[in-house]
Amino acid sequence: MRNRFVVIILFCLSFSLFAENENGEWKEYGLKEVLGRLKFYAFAKIAQSVRTGASFDQELYVKETSCARDFPILEGNFQCALLKVSTFEEKVAENLGPTTPSAASVANGLTPSKTIPPIPIKAKWYEGRTLAGKGVLSIPGKEGQSDLKLFYHTDGRLSHYSYEDKIVVFDWKGQELSTILTVKVDPKLRPLGGKEYFFP
Repeated sequence: MRNRFVVIILFCLSFSLFAENENGEWKEYGLKEVLGRLKFYAFAKIAQSVRTGASFDQELYVKETSCARDFPILEGNFQCALLKVSTFEEKVAENLGPTTPSAASVANGLTPSKTIPPIPIKAKWYEGRTLAGKGVLSIPGKEGQSDLKLFYHTDGRLSHYSYEDKIVVFDWKGQELSTILTVKVDPKLRPLGGKEYFFP
């Protein structure tokens, strides 16, 4: 009887440890530690892209999509639909004329503004080249919060975004996220510290 009880306890412990590892983990860094990680992420180039910004030339709507429960909570009003350009659930050019979507607009994920679902986020989009790749999205902050400025790789995956005094950088292995680095910066975008999330 005692042996069976011990086996059950060990099984429960191992299961809880396995479940904990399924969620990934954050690792906190001081200035010296975060400096050691910045070269891996090519942070100098990333900071320069944030400093340069973009001249937004389009308005569109992006439907909010909550992240999965096991996805880490990130800075600002970050939504997981923003991880890839292809996963913007609705991308709407504001001044498209007809109220019925054309075949071309549907194929591109674009829908005229009068047919959008309720409560979309009105955003600004820059289609051109950047130091990160191609495309920058600006999402307005809610209730006095700062805007999110999101920079995309040429293939449409999210490279990084800036929010207040943070720059959040994404490292991809193929189409899957490997790590996320959040760097706290001063007004000149020099690193002060940060934390890194490791996916399981």
